[in-house]
Amino acid sequence: MSSLLRPADVVFEIDLAALQANFQTISALVGPGVRVAAVVKSDAYGLGLVEIARALIQVGCDLFFVANLDEALLLRSSHIGAAIAVFCDEFAKFGQYYRSMGLIPVVNNCIELHAINAARETQTYFLNVESGFSRLGLAFVDVRRTYLSGTFEQHPPSVVLSHLACSERAEDPINVLQRNRFRAVYDLLRPSRGSLAASAGVWLGKSYHFDIVRVGSALYGLNNAGIEPNPLQPVASLRAKILDVRNVARREAVGYGATFRTIRTSRVAIAAIGYKHGLPWTCANKISVRFGGYSAPLIGRISMEYATIDLTDVPAALCGPGSFVELLGKDFKVDDLAAAAGVNPQEVLTRLGAGCARQYLTSSSPSAAQANAGERHEPLALE
Repeated sequence: MSSLLRPADVVFEIDLAALQANFQTISALVGPGVRVAAVVKSDAYGLGLVEIARALIQVGCDLFFVANLDEALLLRSSHIGAAIAVFCDEFAKFGQYYRSMGLIPVVNNCIELHAINAARETQTYFLNVESGFSRLGLAFVDVRRTYLSGTFEQHPPSVVLSHLACSERAEDPINVLQRNRFRAVYDLLRPSRGSLAASAGVWLGKSYHFDIVRVGSALYGLNNAGIEPNPLQPVASLRAKILDVRNVARREAVGYGATFRTIRTSRVAIAAIGYKHGLPWTCANKISVRFGGYSAPLIGRISMEYATIDLTDVPAALCGPGSFVELLGKDFKVDDLAAAAGVNPQEVLTRLGAGCARQYLTSSSPSAAQANAGERHEPLALE
């Protein structure tokens, strides 16, 4: 039996023009001497890997970072001709794919570095160094040992990078410590390019920019650094259909656990969105949604597929069954929802992107043919 095709009850909308504007804002901030690379890992934070990459190419982005080889191969097979760097996957095991598809491995340990050096063909690679994050990357002692052995002279990295732990807190002394440690490695190896700052790190100033900034969250409208006034445009919006509206008597419970009880006879809507779609369970009884110029509180616990809304103060003509309620938009952004729910805004984006039907808004921009002109499988020049 064929599946029933119908419009989605939950729509996660991505504004590609806002995405492009954010890229241009960051490019203007760092200046022409610094390359802005896009971090599109985890399906571009849930917004759609290929669609996001194509939109960014139109405004001049030519370097993308992905999480693993699967994402890199998907991006390359979609005729993306830009340089693609893979944050973490086994070059020692999958070197043939890196070479044949023109992908750049990020080397995180001595095993991978040995595989690069042992390869018969010269391989472009980026070197990740540990500066105080304690996740991935070569420790300084390993960098120094490898340097003294002459390995970097024979097989130099195109880019040396590291990752800041506390860049969203501008006054945290760890930022200065990591910058100084990274500067020591940068000065020792003298690579063609260096990259320390990600999204929040961009706002720390020129001394953190080096040659490349790796921007993910900020492209997608997340203001992790809390910059005011916020120069970033919201990229994601969220709407859900009203399935039913009912009258609920005073002092009646709404939802699991009776966490909300009406204080008056209320008009309550059941919206077709729940934690299955990525709406945080912890935002129950903490946020409001919008119908035109009106707002209405979300009441009771979030269910797997439903949420309940108090419509008592909203004109009935605006919010009957079949109408859509706005949960995210210009007035209430992903950052706001994350703060209310006590979760990470990146987590909100990736969960919504995985659980909702995505729609894309575009505006006048260079054609797709222009965006993909000159497609090729070798990495773009990094010199």
